[in-house]
Amino acid sequence: MSERVVNLTTVKELEQASAQSIDRPVFIYKHSSVCSISSGTYQIFHEMADMQNLPSNPFFTQIMVIENREISDEAETRLGVRHESPQVLLLAEGKVIWHTSHFNITAEALRAACEQVSP
Repeated sequence: MSERVVNLTTVKELEQASAQSIDRPVFIYKHSSVCSISSGTYQIFHEMADMQNLPSNPFFTQIMVIENREISDEAETRLGVRHESPQVLLLAEGKVIWHTSHFNITAEALRAACEQVSP
């Protein structure tokens, strides 16, 4: 697991991540520990977090949906994107500007999303 990925376990941490997206893009990865697809996308997401010089210098966060169902549900409500897992959301200026799920979570897709918000 990448040390650059921050676990979101409280509503306050979710709010802080959203607020941080004003200054730099924020990825939120929703991971299910009981889903076989999640195990592969977890590795992809964490490898991306460890990459240097990604366009737009995103901040990487994750929600462990089984262990933190309340936060996962709150993210769905606040961000307006129906929950799936695995799922990746990209926030900029407090709003979701891109999201994908399941087998669409690839290194190429994450990099392209970063480029979407590059200055």
